[in-house]
Amino acid sequence: MRPVVFGNRFGWLHAGSGTRGVVLCNTYGHEYVWTYSGMRHLADALSARGIWVLRFDYHGTGDSAGADGAPDQFASSVDDVEAAIDWFRETTGVAHLTLCGFRVGAAFALAAALRKPVDDLVLLAPVTSGRVYMRELSIVRKTWLDQLAPPLREMQQDDAPLNVLGQLYHDEFKRSLEQIDLVSSVKNAAAVPARRALIMNARVGGKDPLLDALAERGVEAEARPFEDLIGFVQETAFNALPRAAFAEAVQWIAGSASREVPANTSIEPESWPELTIETPEAIERPVSMGDDGLFGIMCEPRTGSARGSVFLIANTSASSRVGDSRLSVRIARELARSGVASLRFDARGRGDSPAAPGIVQSDTAFGRIYNSVATDDTACAARWLARQGYKSIFSLGVCSGAYHALKAALIEDSITGVVTVNLPTFKKPVDVAPDALRQSTRNSMAGYAFSVLDPQKWKAIFRGEKDLTRVLRFVLSYLVTRVRSRIVDVLRLDRLSQTPPELATEPGPIIRALDARHVKTVLVYGAYDAGRDLINAHFGKGGARLSRFPSVRMAIFPDADHSLFMSAGSAQVIALCDNVAKEMRATVSDPMFPGRESVVL
Repeated sequence: MRPVVFGNRFGWLHAGSGTRGVVLCNTYGHEYVWTYSGMRHLADALSARGIWVLRFDYHGTGDSAGADGAPDQFASSVDDVEAAIDWFRETTGVAHLTLCGFRVGAAFALAAALRKPVDDLVLLAPVTSGRVYMRELSIVRKTWLDQLAPPLREMQQDDAPLNVLGQLYHDEFKRSLEQIDLVSSVKNAAAVPARRALIMNARVGGKDPLLDALAERGVEAEARPFEDLIGFVQETAFNALPRAAFAEAVQWIAGSASREVPANTSIEPESWPELTIETPEAIERPVSMGDDGLFGIMCEPRTGSARGSVFLIANTSASSRVGDSRLSVRIARELARSGVASLRFDARGRGDSPAAPGIVQSDTAFGRIYNSVATDDTACAARWLARQGYKSIFSLGVCSGAYHALKAALIEDSITGVVTVNLPTFKKPVDVAPDALRQSTRNSMAGYAFSVLDPQKWKAIFRGEKDLTRVLRFVLSYLVTRVRSRIVDVLRLDRLSQTPPELATEPGPIIRALDARHVKTVLVYGAYDAGRDLINAHFGKGGARLSRFPSVRMAIFPDADHSLFMSAGSAQVIALCDNVAKEMRATVSDPMFPGRESVVL
């Protein structure tokens, strides 16, 4: 496969060997992030059958140009599908075209096919009713809000645009989504969308109005089950690839093409054409790094000093370089607006980088997201940046990405600074099954303080819906850790350790090693984030003992949630990174971090 850019839209072309081709239409928002790797798997499976495949990002999504939350996102996405069809046909010369859309991407695909008919149409778990879809988004939003500390929840509820896990929905886009009615669209259309159609839903059997509407228009339509749809539409740490469903879709699409010679999909990066994605503030280009061929997007500002400071943005969880609800893209382009470059990339086994040879990713959540290969790849990407001439390289990550950014700074000399956002741990957690991980998720001490005053929480405990003993065990463990770490600090016991810094798992030795290497370290936490408890336990309240380390600072943002889904928190992190870059350029003290105190911003 090779990267492509058409009309400032970024995508991937998977080579085929025949005259059949498929354009894949992604879903939107958080579902896009969760299912990104799965859609790549589907494209690879089709390409292995000799079928050309194009997968791409609509304007305002993924790596394509365009701002988030555009009012005309629905109409522009349908236009993008049509543009993709034209580019795909002209580039590959395919004679038989299939449009394949997933979830709301199926609605985009059908709308495009009704204006520009195709040969075959595949609708995977299609959003047939916009009202039902918006109710589903509301449920996801409510679940997220219920997990926030009350002060954060109150701030978010005042936001004007609909925010679902960080994805903002303009009111006009919401109205367009609410108006989705695929059955009426088919019945009232002047044209027939395709000669054949396949609908794959979570449940089959009984009456299927969309299937009937297509059949009434003369389309050879059939319905099949989408096995394990619920397992697929999950956070990247937990989701399961729907192998059976994809295999069925591939077989239906391939037809007689199943006997064609598979295409050679290995295209060396040296043969990639010179590609750029141009935005008002930046020029971006796809890059391949190291012997393993890590994939990334280099974002360079249109203005600013060449080869100055650069931020290396690590993957969060098992998500692609785009970040949750496009967070990494927003960070990159906002930094570019201030003249700061960045590289967002995929570690092996994530996004569009290759799998790690000889390493089978564990099916457990921690096995996926804390695998040491991501730390090694972060270091590899930093070395690549150093070879490009960058002198000040900051690794940056959120949650598990912060873990890899921090660990990479311990092993790679070219990393001169690290910004961690809501770092949850300093050592790789013990592997647990996904269900056990969900059950072990806890609140912060600050969050528990609010919960004590919440009558609904006590009612839930009395009804047996909440486990009070688990909370008490955590509080006791926290207090024990504080006492133990204080004793270790007073007696300087941690200095007796012979463990190399790169193998250290305790916060004290890790912070001391970073300071000794003069790595400018900024530990950023939301005021109610559970990770703050780790800092308080090992370095005193508010990280007071961090003041011993000149290269280390801590920043606390009262309105930042754990994943930076709230726009205020992400904006503050971007501003902090900008200030850190300015400090490196000016080589003066950063006014955001006066003295040796941790700061609340």
